[in-house]
Amino acid sequence: MLGLVFLLLSCVVAVQTKPKQETFVPFLTTQRKNIVSSGSSSPATTSSSSANNVSGWFTRNILQPLTGGPRIPEHTITDYFFFQMATLNDGSGSYIGLFSQWFVLSELREVSEKDGPTIGRSSGGRTRSENVYEGQAEAHKQNAIQAKGKRDYHGAARAYVEAAKSYEKSGSDFNMMEAAGAYEDAFKAYNMVQQTGPGIQCLENAARLFRKNERGGSRAAKIYTQLGDLVKTQDTKKAVEMYRESAELYKSEGDGRALHATIKLTELLCVLQQFQQAYNHYNDTIIPETMSQEILQYTARDHIVNAILAHLGATNSDWIMLASDLTRFEELCPDFRGSAGCKALQALADAEWERDPQAFQGACQAMNRLRTGGMPDWQVGLLLAEKKKLEGGDLL
Repeated sequence: MLGLVFLLLSCVVAVQTKPKQETFVPFLTTQRKNIVSSGSSSPATTSSSSANNVSGWFTRNILQPLTGGPRIPEHTITDYFFFQMATLNDGSGSYIGLFSQWFVLSELREVSEKDGPTIGRSSGGRTRSENVYEGQAEAHKQNAIQAKGKRDYHGAARAYVEAAKSYEKSGSDFNMMEAAGAYEDAFKAYNMVQQTGPGIQCLENAARLFRKNERGGSRAAKIYTQLGDLVKTQDTKKAVEMYRESAELYKSEGDGRALHATIKLTELLCVLQQFQQAYNHYNDTIIPETMSQEILQYTARDHIVNAILAHLGATNSDWIMLASDLTRFEELCPDFRGSAGCKALQALADAEWERDPQAFQGACQAMNRLRTGGMPDWQVGLLLAEKKKLEGGDLL
């Protein structure tokens, strides 16, 4: 009971004795003057050259009296009812106002290279410059959050990018991951204002940083897949590289999503008419893995159709090889045997063997009905070329 009474009284006193916001600048001015004074009497300073001593004397005795003391950086003061919180916008310090006084919560000071390891490093072994960069990054993140709250997504994106750059400068593995996350947040902000170009660049930076971290492989792979999805309609070759990176990273992590990335990669290889590479992926990876997974077995026959047509393109329209592929995959995959795709391919092979353009066109129409939306463009182009060899005219 006494403890509760004491707590209530403390809260009342804290509210009544909370320092006013206008007292912060005089406090910080005094604080920074003390830092300068203590720095001038430190062993490191007294052992410096005479030129440095003259510079320090000129700053303390000429410049500071003229300018009114050390420069006070921009800051933000927040009232939390029981106390005040002041934060320097560059992230180099934070302070609390309580019981009529201001207290230092954290304060970072940059040091020159000549300063010794005791001065230049924090107690945790981190350099002061690392702490300063981290503080700057946190300040930029806060600016980004505030900008998002105001729906200023351009401003938020730029602030996230600045935060990411500051995290990168700090050099630690943890902050590299923080930088990657900030780049992702910048992409999301750019996406809100449909700034695709800068957003994609941010995603690429995020993937690059995640990939460097031994625990970031799957995260990087996911971003590479996202990048492939974003650029495939404008830059197919770049999308292929993005999907390839994703598949390789997922595979190295033992992640089952490697299969889905490989499927996306292979479909675009067909679009680029890199049929041999596509066939190899279908034959060596996609078909065996989909057949081995019960939940994906129903998709294997569609991949087989794609594989056979890709092989047709890779072999410069070797229809004997197509007939051989049909026989092999019928034996390999019972679900493919007797399927609509198998029958359509067989009809194509028969029409070509008989040199019958009408039958070939009917088989192409059967192929077109295999999937909603019809055959992909690469298959249409491939079969249209074969149709023209039999007789000129439209394919469908």
